[in-house]
Amino acid sequence: MSLSALVQITDQDAYTTVSTQSAELKGQVASTPDGRIFSYTHAGASNLAAGKITSPPNVTANYVTRTLSVAAAAGANQITVTLGTTATQDQFKGWNFVVTDGTGKGQGSYYITGNTAATSGNSNTTVINIRDALNVALDTTSVVGAYPSQFSAQIIADHTAAPAVPVSGAPIIAVTATYFYWTQTGGMASILQNGTISKNAGVIASSTTDGAVDTEGTSTVTRRVGYMPEAGVSTKYSPTVLTLDY
Repeated sequence: MSLSALVQITDQDAYTTVSTQSAELKGQVASTPDGRIFSYTHAGASNLAAGKITSPPNVTANYVTRTLSVAAAAGANQITVTLGTTATQDQFKGWNFVVTDGTGKGQGSYYITGNTAATSGNSNTTVINIRDALNVALDTTSVVGAYPSQFSAQIIADHTAAPAVPVSGAPIIAVTATYFYWTQTGGMASILQNGTISKNAGVIASSTTDGAVDTEGTSTVTRRVGYMPEAGVSTKYSPTVLTLDY
């Protein structure tokens, strides 16, 4: 697995969207010259609005916690997995392949470049292709899964799901459904606010307003989205310093 430095946004800039994925991979991190941080992202089936925080799709139980029935050698980039339900060809492209238990656990995640269709006719079996070769061999004790990228199929954060669903970032322009764009994850942004939020207060996904942020409570167990450099006003898109860039 090769590592690279943080890149600056150049080709597809932060204020454009495209219908076809550019050279960047989902989750690719980039920065602007003023230090704001963005990740390359894919919108889901609905349009997205600027300044509203978004969430990735939920994990599908039938695609994870799958014990291998076919071993895979170290250095292989194809793994045969029997799912709990069907999957279409390349449905997992851009997702993450993770070994959660048994041989190979803790080796990080692998970027999925494609998969074969899993159908009832082949017992829901798919061959998953990964970008980097397996670091260690997997065997029939290995428990694996296909997990959605945190930057796939984004929807405006649903307040009824907060705080159970992660927040990925916020687009800085309107995004057409299924288009690719750069979502802001770090630095000064303009984010929809719910309620009065005090200066320097931490903020989390709102439990009452879709796509908005609320004051972080002392008893709330959820990921912080960012903080307010100045006191903000409810229903306004207040200056917010995002801290989602890992």
